[in-house]
Amino acid sequence: MSIEQLKAEATALSDQERKDLIGYLLALGRKRTPEYWDRLEARMEDREPSHWVAEDDLDRALGLDRPEA
Repeated sequence: MSIEQLKAEATALSDQERKDLIGYLLALGRKRTPEYWDRLEARMEDREPSHWVAEDDLDRALGLDRPEA
């Protein structure tokens, strides 16, 4: 199955099914690269506002500000 097929399948999922899939993928990633996830978790728990990323900057970095092709 291609990535495009996977994306189409994910689009058809209900909100709860999509949340379950996201949880599964995150857990899978944590098993494969625990050091990365430990660092990410530490950043998520950082309460220092000067270390935070603005939502618009995050959208740009993730490509969420672009229309889907």
